[in-house]
Amino acid sequence: MTAPTSSLRRDTARGVAWTALQTWTVRATTAGAFIVISRQLQPTEFGLVALAMSVIAVLTLLSDSGLATFVVRDAELDERTRSTAFFTGVALSVVLAALLALLAGPVSALFDEPGLTPVLRVLSLGVVLTGINSVPTALLRRDMRFKSLALRGTVATFAGSAVAITLALAGAGVWALVAQSLVRGVVSVVVIWASARWVPRAVPHWGTARSMLSFGGKLLSIDLLKQVQTRGEEFVLAGVSGATALGFWTVATRLMKIVQETGSSVISSVTLSTFAKLQHDLPRLHRAYRTSMTAAGLVMFPAMLFLTATAPDLVPFLLGQQWATTGTVAQITAVTAALSTFGFFDRQVFIAVGRLRPEVVLVACTVAAHVLIVVLTVPHGLTALALGLLVRTVLTLPVRQVLLHRVAGTPYSSVLLPCRVLLAAAVMAGCVWGQQVLSAGADQWLRLLLGAAVAAVTYPVALLLVARPALEEFRGDVARVLRRRRSPGATAASAAEGDARVGAPRG
Repeated sequence: MTAPTSSLRRDTARGVAWTALQTWTVRATTAGAFIVISRQLQPTEFGLVALAMSVIAVLTLLSDSGLATFVVRDAELDERTRSTAFFTGVALSVVLAALLALLAGPVSALFDEPGLTPVLRVLSLGVVLTGINSVPTALLRRDMRFKSLALRGTVATFAGSAVAITLALAGAGVWALVAQSLVRGVVSVVVIWASARWVPRAVPHWGTARSMLSFGGKLLSIDLLKQVQTRGEEFVLAGVSGATALGFWTVATRLMKIVQETGSSVISSVTLSTFAKLQHDLPRLHRAYRTSMTAAGLVMFPAMLFLTATAPDLVPFLLGQQWATTGTVAQITAVTAALSTFGFFDRQVFIAVGRLRPEVVLVACTVAAHVLIVVLTVPHGLTALALGLLVRTVLTLPVRQVLLHRVAGTPYSSVLLPCRVLLAAAVMAGCVWGQQVLSAGADQWLRLLLGAAVAAVTYPVALLLVARPALEEFRGDVARVLRRRRSPGATAASAAEGDARVGAPRG
């Protein structure tokens, strides 16, 4: 039985609000720390940590094995299931961390980077910390307690960034980044367990663990394929061109990733819980999918396209002249990230309707194409790599929409409103680019300030002209978040209004 329309939409909107507050605070802190640290460190040091974190990301994924998603999605979650998921995840994380510590030397030799060995051994502790946090985090997300999750992310990021900046200014080099990751993990464990107020009480049950791992196996295969896609390019870069080239690529794409996580991840962290509650009501699920994509586009499209228009000035201005050569790469990857918004929520829909096999096949084909492009373009430089990945994204998105329509019945019209938002952002970016050309002789800081002013004026106007329904939806969701105290009569009226809105067609 699905939740009442107005209640679920209000809970989702509040979840998005809390997640947005936490994410924007975290990303602002992360961006500030990144700017300070990047001025102190060299590309090779960034490359070493990026390579180490790629290995850690794969092991973290293996330690979870879809257990957290099972906890969020399971309709009748009991204590034995919760406890079994926790002990299984922790056991996997401890084993994988120990293996990494033992094999750090051979892994470093594989990439011909001796400095990678101690970094891997220390960061292996992060795998265990993530395993300890996985289930209580999933329980909070299942209960839509996003305020607690927001507190966790904010406190952990502040602590990690403070330590990293202090060490970087003291000349600690690569260890500033290592300490940032570990401190963030330790603080996160403390805060999340204090918020969850749950301790495992049941003895782990092998049959339950086997059932969860069977469900998670499909998710794991998808996630591993995506890690091959994401981490494959980093491994190939490090193997072919060394840690320095990987450092340049990491910094060139870092601003884009910060913005991407600020935008799409705010919505996606809430959508799995929401979509799961709508798994038996496909019309509402389809509308929730479209609304999520539109909301993410309102943030992602203008931010990414503004970065595209200004990256040659913005990157060296923020990070220092040693990174100036990465401006063009940042422009291209920002366009790729903007277009990727159209496929950001597909996986949550497949999970909600319980159809993961088509997603596995599609991701496998996408990853194969991605890795092939990386192998072919890396020898020709970072710009060629960025262009190749942009072409892959453009060709993949229509295929994803067709598959989503056939598997989950999602209407093709779901992308129309997000496309209108993208058009508004493109108009804004064109105006900013024109301003950059006209002010070519001005100081860098002045050009960026003028660009921000042009964007602030032109984007709202463009939205009003070509994507007004997106603004109306956004305004309605903000109003729901702000109405924290209602009389019973007002609540009933709001519910009726929400039912009417869900049943009505939208532009």
